[in-house]
Amino acid sequence: MAMFGDCKRLAFWVIVLSVQVASCSLEPGDWVQEYGDLGSGGGAVSVFQPSGDLGQGGRPGLAPVADPCDTNAQCSTGYCMTTKGIGSFIVGADIQGGYCSALFCDVDGDDGTCTPEMGGQCFSLYAFLGADMAEMGGICLKPCKDAQDCRGEDDNICFDINELVTQGLLTPQVIQSYYNQGTKGCIPASVATAATEKLKQ
Repeated sequence: MAMFGDCKRLAFWVIVLSVQVASCSLEPGDWVQEYGDLGSGGGAVSVFQPSGDLGQGGRPGLAPVADPCDTNAQCSTGYCMTTKGIGSFIVGADIQGGYCSALFCDVDGDDGTCTPEMGGQCFSLYAFLGADMAEMGGICLKPCKDAQDCRGEDDNICFDINELVTQGLLTPQVIQSYYNQGTKGCIPASVATAATEKLKQ
């Protein structure tokens, strides 16, 4: 009987230690690491989704959308976009200084991952990844009127999706369907260039 009690105590402490180790393996706002690209079905989408629901307004007191960052925990959105993180599926992207953002947000803003309170607007991924990926949601960017609204020192520009219509790469119908919330957002110039090059293919 004493042996049975010892086994129960041992099992209890194993569980406690396991929970503590698991809780220390991620910083607040980090993601469960998965592998594979977005088209592989390997689960990579969840790399960009926070482990808990941030709710409306995200994390008060943390960096707003488009601010520089090094880690997810610094951003009100719970996601720091970096060259390493986004370059695997937007080829040529170079995110100087990081960029507080969110990926696969609800373009209508209904999921609370990219809101005006965070300084952001969810822009469709149509122009960056095509129609198939656009159905997965959008990218959280800071809306802008001109270059002065963006971090020019880190090569961020105020990009207007309508420029792609002017170049014959998107139709006015696409703008109406996917960008009726607004067409201008602060974005690293390299990402805008990558989008343009992809549409030319």
